Amino acid sequence: MVNQIPVPRAKYELLTDVRQPRWKPQVLCLILVSVVLGILFVTRTWVGILILRSPGTEALDTETLLDNAKIATWVRRARMYAESTKENQNADRNGSVGSPQHFYANSSRQIIVCYYTVSGDLNTLWELSPSHIDPHLCTHIIVGFAGVVNCSLDLGNSSSLYKDVLALKDLQPELRVMISVGGSNELHLGFSEMVKNHGNRKRFIKSVLNVTKSFGFDGLDLDWEFPAWLGADDLEKIHFVQLLEELQREFHRAEQPLILSVAVAAPQAIVDQSYDVLDMAKYVDFVNLMSYDYHFYVWYYPVTGLNSPLFPRSTESGYLSTLNINFSAQYWLSKGMPREKLIIGIPTYGHSYKLDNPLNHGLLAPANGFGELGDMGFVCYPTICQFLRNGAKRVFENENKVPYAYKDREWVSYEDIASIYSKAEWIRANNFGGAMILSLNVDDWNNTCKFNETFPLTRIVNKVLRSQQD
Repeated sequence: MVNQIPVPRAKYELLTDVRQPRWKPQVLCLILVSVVLGILFVTRTWVGILILRSPGTEALDTETLLDNAKIATWVRRARMYAESTKENQNADRNGSVGSPQHFYANSSRQIIVCYYTVSGDLNTLWELSPSHIDPHLCTHIIVGFAGVVNCSLDLGNSSSLYKDVLALKDLQPELRVMISVGGSNELHLGFSEMVKNHGNRKRFIKSVLNVTKSFGFDGLDLDWEFPAWLGADDLEKIHFVQLLEELQREFHRAEQPLILSVAVAAPQAIVDQSYDVLDMAKYVDFVNLMSYDYHFYVWYYPVTGLNSPLFPRSTESGYLSTLNINFSAQYWLSKGMPREKLIIGIPTYGHSYKLDNPLNHGLLAPANGFGELGDMGFVCYPTICQFLRNGAKRVFENENKVPYAYKDREWVSYEDIASIYSKAEWIRANNFGGAMILSLNVDDWNNTCKFNETFPLTRIVNKVLRSQQD
């Protein structure tokens, strides 16, 4: 839980006049002021909750944001991660998690799962086409995002792009290509309706089997953010497990057995509210831990923070000490997810902030909005490279194992070669199931950063995890 510093309450003394008591007007005035302040507070809080619970943002109305799927799902997830901080008092405390890393015998090949988002889902300034993807970088490519419409899997207008990604298997026969459902298309709330009863789930599963067979996908990834969260029906948590069980049964019956994965939340409060981890572990092949967006500009916590720290700082305590990859991974293990099924998420994008004061540019520095870099605070790696070339100062946080950079009022938390290497080494040393990259689109696939190679961040993960095994 976030440490709360008690704020002294103002003390009011009723002044008395021996000759003419005046306490009644003063009390009435105090009551009126309290009522006005209370109304203002409730109004602001309610507006804030509406913003956080909706897919909207502070600068865009709902309709505009639905039309701009480029950033909708990313902002929505970051908002809900931020909201989880306010819900952390319901989290199950477990003092054993967050333990230091141990070294395990690497008994199996670790996988590298890479998300590739279709045009419009927070792509770079240039659209990454499947022909530019190196098919040897990843063991699994998950293409997203399909939607759930009328309890059926809906590919939208991206059929040709899915086929182009699947064609990469001709160049690398061992590559597995999966389809992800959810993401920005989840704004239509298709999951909630689909999981309600067996009939709806059966209809969805039938559509999944039809799509995977006709296209040749190797499996399905479910990106529901998040079951039973923020006032949703608590039964969604149970229905979600039922969906996984029914999917796994049909996937095993398929002519070519299919892979089943789930993109899962990292914050402790969401994990406790949304997932029955032990039951999920029975049915999934692996889960992709969304271990990023730990810190993101929000109006009620307007200070700079790190997008995806590997470890906490020694000065962090309480709930803040849980907002890092190490804690999230250990917490999922403590809840019952097998180590070999836990795939650790690594972002290739950063988060930007606008500093209040350019002279105050460290961690927890006051900020008053998103930075000018990127879209609504999300910054792709090539843009960060340009920011650094333009004179931004890089600072590497040794405790967290991640960098940030600043110049004037612009501040950005991001990943670079050093931080990605630390995370990949940590994943390898702890023998997790592998790494997940979000996403190929926002890595430097066009060699803008002048490293003389494409996808430099993803390539580091490949070198660390795969070279150790070959």
